Amino acid sequence: MLKDMKWWGWGDPAYAFPLDEKPLLWPFIQKTLGLSDSCRKTPPIDRAQVRLPEQKTNAGFVQAINGFLKPTQIAIDDEQRLIHTYGKSFPDLFRVRKGIVDNAPDMVLFAECHVEVEKIVQAAKQFNIRLVPFGGGTNIVGGVEHLDHSQMRVTLDMRRMSRVLGIDEGSSTASIEAGSPGPKLEEDLNALGYSLGHMPDSFEFATLGGWLATRSAGMQSDAYGKIEDMVVAMKMVSPMGTIETKLTPKSSAGPDIDQIICGSEGTLGVITEATMKVHPVPPVKDYHGVLFRDFESGSEAIHEAISRNASPTMFRLQDIAETGLAFSMKKPSTGFTKMIETQYKKYLKSKGFATPCLMMIGFEGDADHAADMRRKVLPIVKNRGGHHLGNSVGKTFQKNKFAVPYLRDILMNHGCMVDVAETAAVWSKLMPLYRAARDTIQAQFKKEGYPGYIGCHISHSYVDGASLYFTFAAQQIEGKELEQYYRFKRLITETFMQNGGTLTHHHAVGYEHRPWMEREVTRPGLTLLRGLKSTLDPSGIMNPGKLVPPEDKDSNSPTPATTVPFE
Repeated sequence: MLKDMKWWGWGDPAYAFPLDEKPLLWPFIQKTLGLSDSCRKTPPIDRAQVRLPEQKTNAGFVQAINGFLKPTQIAIDDEQRLIHTYGKSFPDLFRVRKGIVDNAPDMVLFAECHVEVEKIVQAAKQFNIRLVPFGGGTNIVGGVEHLDHSQMRVTLDMRRMSRVLGIDEGSSTASIEAGSPGPKLEEDLNALGYSLGHMPDSFEFATLGGWLATRSAGMQSDAYGKIEDMVVAMKMVSPMGTIETKLTPKSSAGPDIDQIICGSEGTLGVITEATMKVHPVPPVKDYHGVLFRDFESGSEAIHEAISRNASPTMFRLQDIAETGLAFSMKKPSTGFTKMIETQYKKYLKSKGFATPCLMMIGFEGDADHAADMRRKVLPIVKNRGGHHLGNSVGKTFQKNKFAVPYLRDILMNHGCMVDVAETAAVWSKLMPLYRAARDTIQAQFKKEGYPGYIGCHISHSYVDGASLYFTFAAQQIEGKELEQYYRFKRLITETFMQNGGTLTHHHAVGYEHRPWMEREVTRPGLTLLRGLKSTLDPSGIMNPGKLVPPEDKDSNSPTPATTVPFE
């Protein structure tokens, strides 16, 4: 049974962020964002009030798909249309919570095998249907929204294609259908003794195909790489036919087709299968907490460790603001434990840890490997000024690591803008970029005259650099909510581009990042991408309006009618 996310927010409809279990959290949020107990409440409208646009239909296409799909694979009901309208960015949720669903698909299809995807794509090509591939719907840059209203719009949900097709134990690879959601994928691999080890924040709902299409990064990327580092071979159905790459470890037979497919965001075709590098299920998963006096010291510790080939499974370093948020989620201690913790905090404060930065370090693998990594990494961390907290903090992190995104629903219910922006830079530019982005957003809060939050963490590290992941929040300006959001989105993205950062490290492009693509890849680079698109999808039926900006920015290119596009 497919598990859909709630239509108006993040995640499982049956789960809500456990705010009453964290009595320090809401007072922290109120103080940081200037919220009063009587602040404006902005719950989503009742589902019954949501009105979807009238459906377009194409009789030839409908007849064609009815020839090979079962009735249970074809949905035209408003519930499925609504669930498949948007991803989960702030603009997506803001609109759907107000019942603005102008871009709903006309039909949702559920493919169950590669051959069916081939037939669906060919029927879409024949009848000029706009086709958007859909995994878990977790995208936050406008990647799954239908933008072209000129023809019938169909969303292709891939989650019924979720089988592990085979394991090559001698090569440590697994062939997997692309619609497999993270939990099912790990469960199926674990039953065979293996793990992919790719666990982004969207893990509970996102799919393998979605990860590949957006060049996703998981929490354990320091050990296993980003998703494009794990892929060995792929199948993608394009309007011009199926591309199937060869199962080999490396090749010099021209540009790497796998890497062209990775990051294509459904604009070239539909990924149906992938052969991935896997590893034995790690018997040890040992996560430790470390405090640093400042963000720079923690960053230097990560850089030194990786430079010395001491790479744990995960480094995750939070700045002062994000550490403050994390500590506010801790359940207060009582009795003797509270007394001990009070004295411990006084000791830490005397040592310069009054407003610390928290680092999580993960060690996974067999017992010998995990112990060896601890022996290498922890002394480096200590020499850089880190204060080791042990693994009790790590156990708490492991328990709650997928719960934090649910907090945004509560904040949006109280009239708050909340979203994220991420980038990556080489080590020499990382800290200047961090300070520039933080200071720019803080200055904008001050300029506009209201308190706000900007926090950051380093979550993916490399020999030559690392990623920066920012979260920003403030009270919404009533009546100008989307203008306000896009103002901050533009500011932080411009800061990334002007200070040596990439446009996006793992959230992809969609339509939100599209206006900066020429600066990211140069005009000849865009010509190359447009050439790929026009060759594989000459009619422009695959996920129109994403990834590549139109050649003429003044053209009537489709853009979301209720947002403030940058172009």
